[in-house]
Amino acid sequence: MGIDRLKRVLLCLGAALWLALAAPAALAAAPAPKGQALLPGQESWQPYLDQAPARLEDFASDPLGTLRALLPGDLAGTMRASVAGYAQVLLFLLLVVLLSFFVEEGKAGLLDLAAAGGSALLCWAALAALAQTVCDRLESWRLFLLGFVPVYEGVLIAGGEPSAGAAAGGLFLSGLCLLAQALCSWTPPLLHCYLALSTACCISTEAALSAACRGAGRLFRKGLGWAGRAFAAMLGLQRIFTAQLDQTSRQLGELLTGTVPIIGQSLSAAAGTVLSGMQLLKSGLGFAAIAFLAAEFLPLYMILMLHAALLFGCELLCSAAGIGRCAALFSCLRQAVQGLAAAMALVFGIAVLGTALLFMMGGG
Repeated sequence: MGIDRLKRVLLCLGAALWLALAAPAALAAAPAPKGQALLPGQESWQPYLDQAPARLEDFASDPLGTLRALLPGDLAGTMRASVAGYAQVLLFLLLVVLLSFFVEEGKAGLLDLAAAGGSALLCWAALAALAQTVCDRLESWRLFLLGFVPVYEGVLIAGGEPSAGAAAGGLFLSGLCLLAQALCSWTPPLLHCYLALSTACCISTEAALSAACRGAGRLFRKGLGWAGRAFAAMLGLQRIFTAQLDQTSRQLGELLTGTVPIIGQSLSAAAGTVLSGMQLLKSGLGFAAIAFLAAEFLPLYMILMLHAALLFGCELLCSAAGIGRCAALFSCLRQAVQGLAAAMALVFGIAVLGTALLFMMGGG
């Protein structure tokens, strides 16, 4: 009898301790007066919700309008400036086409050589500045993720997903920051080397060299694509495993609290209320991060596609005029711009996919 009584006393003390621990959580889940924090730690994650260019409710009610709102108002002006930057290139090509009607047949090769060299000089500075813009954007994303992911990790842990929080601060954050830093370090020198090799190969008499440069550009883009798929597959598998671990832990906790009559039910109800609020907060923070990244990604990606389209137009003009070397050069330059777009899309895609996996899979 003494042992049974001791067990009952210990069980009552444990239940009282659980109730004392759950009381602050239940109070935090209850509606709070205006001006007070609804959930603990609001001072750390609220700035990310405030700086998001779109809200979750707006996207749910009007997805297309919200997506349009992500584009800045001066996007048209930026595109007009990009088009104006190619006015000199177009004027130079028109002058070359005009001179081709007056040049003798034997000197057409020299004109083609001059056209390729002049086009490379005119486009070099613009493409180098474009690469630096992409690197600056990648660096800003890296700094944003270094501040956001630890906060999001804390939200995941508070919402009953410690395994997902550890994974977010591990493979996702470290791998993405390493990728962004590597691209920022290697993109400008690789671009300058590619531009130099493209110019040298396209002004050469060997047509196979320009084809090799274009093949190298396509290979670089395909390599980035396969690397992104492999990293996304690793993130997906890791998220599946962490979701199962967190679900097992929650079920074990519900089983242990459910063994205590009345008090265990109260604890389960309070914990369910808190976890539901954390689940909503997790979704809101994830969408805020995606909206912030998309608001910076879409305008620059459209500008890159505009540069690629203008270079393709210059390539068609040179091909129609019979300036083969110059057409091959613009094809190589277009591959360089598409490579920049692929590098930026790789980091953006992994960041969006990793964040979406964190708040779409699992649950509180």
